[in-house]
Amino acid sequence: MASFAFARTGTGGTAADTLKQVGADIIMPAGGPYTIYGVYGQLARVTQIPDESTGGYLKLDALSGDLTPDPAPGKFPIIGSPAAASANSHISAVPLNIWPTNFQASGKASIALSYANDEAITTAPVVIAGILFGTEIPTKQPHIFMDSVQAEFASAAEQTLGSIILAEKASRITGVMAVLNKPGATTVAEPIAATIRLDSADVKIQPSQYPCNQVFNSADGTLEGAPSIGMAQMIPVDIPVIAGSTINVYATTTQSVTGNASVRVFLAYE
Repeated sequence: MASFAFARTGTGGTAADTLKQVGADIIMPAGGPYTIYGVYGQLARVTQIPDESTGGYLKLDALSGDLTPDPAPGKFPIIGSPAAASANSHISAVPLNIWPTNFQASGKASIALSYANDEAITTAPVVIAGILFGTEIPTKQPHIFMDSVQAEFASAAEQTLGSIILAEKASRITGVMAVLNKPGATTVAEPIAATIRLDSADVKIQPSQYPCNQVFNSADGTLEGAPSIGMAQMIPVDIPVIAGSTINVYATTTQSVTGNASVRVFLAYE
């Protein structure tokens, strides 16, 4: 059994109920068949204009027709943010949406992910979307070992968070969780969203691109209040590893920020 993941980032549209593709097409790795066991999406508001909400649906299209069953109509919820009463509202946090699925995809199958907002909005939101897949659907496991790495950075270029050396007893990674935070001073009109990537010279782990537990809407004006935080999700995976393997961890934000973003990644394994 082996688990993998793809992430795509982009911007949504501004018109109501109008689809816009998020990033490039997803091309499944050669081989297969693969089971797509999760579809995920996140939204970050770019401008805090009062009386404008985000939220709508993510559409999964099998461009090559190589998914069974055909996912059409393929519309999955993306829960966004309600309208703000004032431009001075805080930078609200928006939790990750993951929806369990069971699609069979052939090797090299082509997939597109597109987002449509329920309401018209002045500035297109930041959208992160992707799929979780593998040779089988992993089951949630009790957490035996867990390790993490963390870094703070302002650049939108991919950053190295560090390396996790698995214990000599390790046989498989069972969970991944990336925690995005905003630790320092906040600047208006700067949404914060990120994805992470795992790599290793010891085990076959790519493609391994995962979302963070939350994203942050931007704010305008004089910030007031503090955001509420949704429950974090440990993403279930089943990645066979060699004992003592080194897993390198990277993170990429969707744009540079004035004050640092913080990303901490946890790996659960047994």
